[in-house]
Parts: sequence; C-alpha cells; structure tokens
Amino acid sequence: MPVSFFFASFDRVGLTYIYSLAFSIGLPANLLSLWGLYQLGRSGGGGCQLVYILNLLLSDLLQLLTLPLWILYLQGDHHWPYGSVTCQLVGYVFYVNLYASVIFLCLIALDRCLAIVYPLSSRGVRKVRVAAFSGVVVWTLIFLFCLTGLYPSVFEPQRELCLEQYTVSIRYAYFKIVTVALGFLMPCSILGAMLVSIVATLVVITVIFIVIFGPYHLVVGYRFVSLLLTESEKDQCSVEVSLYLYYRICYGLTSLHTLLDPLFYIFLCNDAHANQSWSLCKARAENKVFTHDVKMSYQTEI
Repeated sequence: MPVSFFFASFDRVGLTYIYSLAFSIGLPANLLSLWGLYQLGRSGGGGCQLVYILNLLLSDLLQLLTLPLWILYLQGDHHWPYGSVTCQLVGYVFYVNLYASVIFLCLIALDRCLAIVYPLSSRGVRKVRVAAFSGVVVWTLIFLFCLTGLYPSVFEPQRELCLEQYTVSIRYAYFKIVTVALGFLMPCSILGAMLVSIVATLVVITVIFIVIFGPYHLVVGYRFVSLLLTESEKDQCSVEVSLYLYYRICYGLTSLHTLLDPLFYIFLCNDAHANQSWSLCKARAENKVFTHDVKMSYQTEI
C-alpha cells in the first residue's frame, strides 16, 4: 500500500470519526448549555462569566454547524463541490471560531483570577457592560484579523481543495506563524501567570490549550517555519508529505474543544448557586439579628 494512500485513508476515516463525535455530542451539549445560560441570565445570575461563556458557546455552535460539510468533504476525497464562496465562508468560520475560543477562554480565566485575587478592587472592571463591550471588540478584531490571513482565497479550484494549500504562499505562512504566536504562545503565558489563582476553571482551560490546541499550533509552527526556510519546491513537498498526517489529525482535534466548553456553564451554575446560598444565609442571619434586637427592645420597654 503506498504511503500517500495510507495517509489519505487514515485522514479521511480519522477526521470523520472526530468530527462526527464532536457534532453528535457537542451540538446538544452546547444547545443545552445555551438554554441554561438563558435561564440563569433571566434569574439575574452569572455576571461577566455568563457573557464570556455565552460568546464561547455561540462560537462553538458556529463551528459545529459546519462539521457536516467537512465530513462530506473528507468522504469525497478532499473535493469541495460547493463552490468558492461556501469554502471561503466555512473556512472563515473555522479560523474565527478557533481564535475567538482562545480569546474568550483567556477572558474567562482572567475574570476568574480577578474575582479570586482582587475581589474588591476589580468590581469596577468585572461588570456585564464591560464584558459585553469586550465581546464586541474581540469579535471585531478576530473578523478583521482572519480576513487579512484568508484573503484573497482559501479555495483551490483546479483540485477543488478547501483550506488546503500545497505549496503554501509566503503571505499565508507568515499569517500562520503570527497565529501561533498570538493565538497560542501568548495566551499560554498569560494562563501560566494565573495558575496559582484558579482551580477547576483553569484546569479545563489548560487541558483545552495543551491537549487540543497545542498539537495543532506546534505542528503549524514547525510546518510553516520549515517551509519558509526551505528554498526548493522539491524540499517543500518533502516537508508537506512528512507532516501531512500529523497536521490533518491535529487540525481535526481542534474541534473537540466544543465538547469541553459546556463545562464552563456547569462551573458558572455552581458559582451562582454558591453565591445565592451565601446571600440567603447572610439574609437569614441579618433577619435573626434584627428579630433579636426587636425582642430585646420590646422587653426593655415593658
């Protein structure tokens, strides 16, 4: 069996299973979490975390809705029959979701850190209005950033390839290296700095970064740096062949973060219930003190 045929078969079967798993479990999990967030928001709970997690889940939902098209693309032996515009849109959604998820995960971790380390002084920053404005800024910057990297096209009409470039243009290689630096290495450094302050939330975020986003960005960084340093087209083809399977599998693994993101809703609910319980206990204690004072005052008057 030729190596190229093995790679193509493993790529098609492996990514199909990964995308199918992400779609079948991630879609209902994200929809249920969105419904839970809606109910939590109606009750007045959640705060900044609700806004960030809502944006994260909406981003996941966009990607999940594109997975059936990627499955059909793989089953069609990497032939995209839906035209250039659809490829542009679906490829754009993939990159927007990937880096929107990165930023909103960092914002969730940052909000968590501020709530634990600086609970009083951070109140002015940890407001729903600030979180909503931050969400708008994040979406706007990521839309513009991904446009610069994916313009003019991610569709190759001769071979009907979508989001696959062989050989890679210099401009696209630089774009990918920047995404590794800004979309993975810098957020990892930020999360490392906040490691001491956060427990459960940071564990999930760290797992997403290292296990799911990590392999993809490491392979991307190595691949595009190698291509920039390789002069001959023959050597570039050798690099592509040697990394093809690893790149495609790591690329598919990035969709699995949609299975873990609903956990943030669970953490948020636990926090909301804890805060509600604390508020009720406090109110009851104050009520008892007030009742005791009234009784003492009444007895004194008698």
